[in-house]
Amino acid sequence: MNRKKHYLCNKIIDMKRIALFAAVVLALCSCGRKANWPDLPLAEVTDVFPDATSVETIDTAYYNVKKGDAVLGIVLFSSPYSDAVTGYAGATPLRIVLDENGKIKEVKLLENNDTPRFVQRVADGGLFEAWNGMTVEEALKANVDAVSGATFTSSGVKDSLKARLEAYLRQLKQ
Repeated sequence: MNRKKHYLCNKIIDMKRIALFAAVVLALCSCGRKANWPDLPLAEVTDVFPDATSVETIDTAYYNVKKGDAVLGIVLFSSPYSDAVTGYAGATPLRIVLDENGKIKEVKLLENNDTPRFVQRVADGGLFEAWNGMTVEEALKANVDAVSGATFTSSGVKDSLKARLEAYLRQLKQ
């Protein structure tokens, strides 16, 4: 087999593996059983919720941030729901913070392999703040433009956010 055919066959196999992995993750996450997900340390949320006293694991990548018995907000992580979504150079994992009223308070890009220059363009272009103040439903309907000069990174962020918010709505129905 020549090199080009070999390369294409390997790419097809890789895509099939990714699709299978995504299907398994979605099946596990939507089967009605709560997943065993690691706890989120309080120190990881005090930048957004300085008055927080505890973090309660609700479901896969879904946490309630509390002060005593009162819920201050929710922290969602896009992984594993968006692991197959890619930006310029791989996955674009996000931390999405909702306030006590269910409105987006913060979207933060976590460690990734995208070119720092493109990530900075996205940040400078205001993409991460574009959903602030929106409910989950409003954010899913919003037509947020990609940042010029960083289209792949922007698209990865937008698609990761959408995948996670859709999964969050499914989690709420369980």
